[in-house]
Amino acid sequence: MSTDRSSANRDKRTDGITEAQNLNKEFYGLEKLTEVARNHRQHSAEQICKVIIDDLRSHISTQKVCDDITLVVLKQL
Repeated sequence: MSTDRSSANRDKRTDGITEAQNLNKEFYGLEKLTEVARNHRQHSAEQICKVIIDDLRSHISTQKVCDDITLVVLKQL
């Protein structure tokens, strides 16, 4: 499990998110995950999770998910 410490929001995730591949075998990646979280930091942790999962599903399109997708977002108050 990894932690992103780049902003006031913290995410706990497994590699299933960052290593999810699209039809072109491109990884979702930590940079994309961080960008999506940062762009929605004004929202609640629950909303950030939903946006990330929706974006991840859009990225993988019709690819079969072969790994877990686990994400927890914590917001610092």
